[in-house]
Amino acid sequence: MTDTLSTTPTEKPARRAVPGVGDPDCPHCHGLGYLRPERDLSDPDFGKVQVCACRLPHLQLLQAQQLRADSNIESLAGKTFENFLPEGVSPDPYIRATVRAAYERCKAFAEKPENWLLLTGGYGCGKTHLAAAIANQALANGQPALFLNTPDLLDFLRETFAPNSDTTYSDRFEEIRTAPLLILDDLGTESPTPWAVEKLYQLLNFRYNAHLPTVVTTNKRVEDLEGRIASRLSDAEMVTVLNVLAPDFRAGKLSASADISTLALHRHQTFETFDLRPELTGDDRQRFLNAVRAAQEFADEPRGWLVFVGPYASGKTHLAAAIANQRALAGRPVIFVTYADLMELFRSGSREQEERNTKALQHIRNVELLVIDDISPQLTTVGYYRERFFQVFNHRFDAQLPTVLTTAADEKELDPRIKSRIFLSDYCQVHVLRVEPYRGKRKSARRK
Repeated sequence: MTDTLSTTPTEKPARRAVPGVGDPDCPHCHGLGYLRPERDLSDPDFGKVQVCACRLPHLQLLQAQQLRADSNIESLAGKTFENFLPEGVSPDPYIRATVRAAYERCKAFAEKPENWLLLTGGYGCGKTHLAAAIANQALANGQPALFLNTPDLLDFLRETFAPNSDTTYSDRFEEIRTAPLLILDDLGTESPTPWAVEKLYQLLNFRYNAHLPTVVTTNKRVEDLEGRIASRLSDAEMVTVLNVLAPDFRAGKLSASADISTLALHRHQTFETFDLRPELTGDDRQRFLNAVRAAQEFADEPRGWLVFVGPYASGKTHLAAAIANQRALAGRPVIFVTYADLMELFRSGSREQEERNTKALQHIRNVELLVIDDISPQLTTVGYYRERFFQVFNHRFDAQLPTVLTTAADEKELDPRIKSRIFLSDYCQVHVLRVEPYRGKRKSARRK
């Protein structure tokens, strides 16, 4: 009699039947959904349970759904990259360049959210559209995102104090500050109560320290925001600033600042096309090259005031325009205006024209970089115009706003108040171009 081997196949062990919210096949929690890791008695987390890894995909899905619901993004579903005008409606090529740069950078951010984006610009320039497009693209990619208008965010938090609220303040604040991607629209339009300022700072400070991807839009200058918030938004290593110079898309019209700026007429005057005047020798050449170097350094990082003095056709306007063009192509707000055109804004006209001029002057007073070309003493003979000019002049000097001035006037011809600001202040850097006027007989020497 021979032994026979059993041919019955080995049976798969039955799954452990544990009631819970986890994966029944999970080898860690066996379906419970939670774990209680073994810890020392001295560990502050001793005895605490934690969510099992098998539940994370489900929790992430729930979080994404909740963030989408809280964003009310459905009302902004039509704001996508596909229906955004990548170069705006302005005829100015440099304004179009800033819109294109912002569009491309926002698209790249939506695909790979990292660090922070700060979108600045006037009303209707497209900031909210780009911010909403980032949110919509992230959601389409399966990336949880929370889009909130700043005043709505604060109302969103206040609702938790109502007796019938279905969530607590702590839970809602935690949801907002830990969102994988937060888009905060219209910062600075909220009522600046102490409570509101403190909540916004706590929110942004947490995300800043945690390096959580964040997009902020505002029509304010960063320095006009609350100091602690401004300091976070001023970190160049963490925050990419995109200034959108576009006109109001909704009105289809140019802004007042775009109307007055004549930078488009000087678009070919760059550092690359500037003539370095190789015929100059000795001290004249050294002073000339010092002026060029100062202009290049100022264009890289505008600080204080930069003044070019010299005869006509000596290169003053070209250097000033080269600074403005470099800043504009980098997406920074800049206005280039001649002194004569600035004076025209002070003239009275129709009520509509006067309102427009007042708006343009307000832009000029506060723009990040202002270039005033060809200051002439002959145009300050009328006291009214002279005083209006000094309102702009003194405001920018007192506020230490970067400004470039050019003049062919001799020092003794200038108004004493101009001289006191330009020649007697450590805040101003003056370069005198003592060269013969350039007649255009040679080809432009390109900068190496």
